Amino acid sequence: RQRAKAAAVSIDLTLQDAIDQVAADLNATAFEGYELSMSSSSTVQALLVNGEAAASASDGDAVQVLLDRTPFYGEGGGQVGDRGLLVGDGADGNGLIVVIEGVSRNRGVFVHSGRVQRGRLGVGDVVHGQVDRACRRRAQANHTATHLLQAALKQVVDPGIGQAGSLVNFERLRFDFHCSRAVKPAELEQIEALINDWISDAHRLDVNEMAIDQAKAAGAVAMFGEKYSDVVRVVDVPGVSMELCGGTHVGNTAEIGLFKIVSESGVAAGIRRIEAVAGASVLAYLNEREVVVKQLGDRFKAQPGEIVERVSALQEELKSSQKALTAARAELAVAKSAALATQAVAVGEYQLLVARLDGVDGDGLQGAALGLLDQLGDSTAVVLGGLPDPSDQGKVILVAAFG
Repeated sequence: RQRAKAAAVSIDLTLQDAIDQVAADLNATAFEGYELSMSSSSTVQALLVNGEAAASASDGDAVQVLLDRTPFYGEGGGQVGDRGLLVGDGADGNGLIVVIEGVSRNRGVFVHSGRVQRGRLGVGDVVHGQVDRACRRRAQANHTATHLLQAALKQVVDPGIGQAGSLVNFERLRFDFHCSRAVKPAELEQIEALINDWISDAHRLDVNEMAIDQAKAAGAVAMFGEKYSDVVRVVDVPGVSMELCGGTHVGNTAEIGLFKIVSESGVAAGIRRIEAVAGASVLAYLNEREVVVKQLGDRFKAQPGEIVERVSALQEELKSSQKALTAARAELAVAKSAALATQAVAVGEYQLLVARLDGVDGDGLQGAALGLLDQLGDSTAVVLGGLPDPSDQGKVILVAAFG
């Protein structure tokens, strides 16, 4: 529930309606971000300022900028939109800077969302788009790694595995797939090793556009349920993977650097999920865990290779201590209960004892009740109740014993 809440996205329907209306009158944006192109000049076709169509925007305004062409990748196919800058002279002579925080698509029109940091931006202005290269490289590494992951799953786990969804951002990747069982730890190790082998083999990617029938005949993998045009983009890692994909990718698998699986889990009936990191994110992931290992080593006075053994020993010590504590509490409960025997009352030919005994757990209370039965003899009923933790008024234990 916490993860779902953190991942929730608020959608401004008013803004979306405004974007729909503006985009409906424009031609599709020409995307120039393939072939590793990360900058180009464009003309502002339309502009929304603070959620409304406008002719211009100035310092501090939240904007959605619609261009005739763009180097920015628009979110799609599981890959997040690019970040970067739009720069220009500005109509008033001041240097223009617009910080682009994300790019989406609306029926082929790319919508660049951000904020005017300096200067004035107007419809008809020519601006220069500059993609954040570091973010793009990380997204490309994660996207190509996702293709390698699917190929490895098919090879190691099941050739029939199919994609059920994915997310590629600047920090990590997530891949959902159809599988009736959990992927075994040994299989995950094999998958990880296989992908890193493909990375070190430095496969050059071949990217081509072709007719969809030709692509399928060549063996390209398509996502089930996805709609494709008559001409599709095929991303081929020769001998490893061939998929229909409109995302951006590395030019060579060696650019990924390294691949590391973070987790494997079930997200729905018959759907498994693998989360992983690739490229520079692997170093950040390993550094974070190295800090934890060092802290544990300092706390346990142990070398990294001795931590597991040390924790196991402490767990055994804790179990022994808990057993001894439980036995001591039971003995204490019996000792406390001995004084309660005088509170027994005669009910006809039977003896009845009802008493309160706090600070004793269920096992201890049961032992006390049985001890009182032995002490009082046959034809006795003992009912004991109490708070196992006097500070917790919401939990009560009752025990009844009959002799």
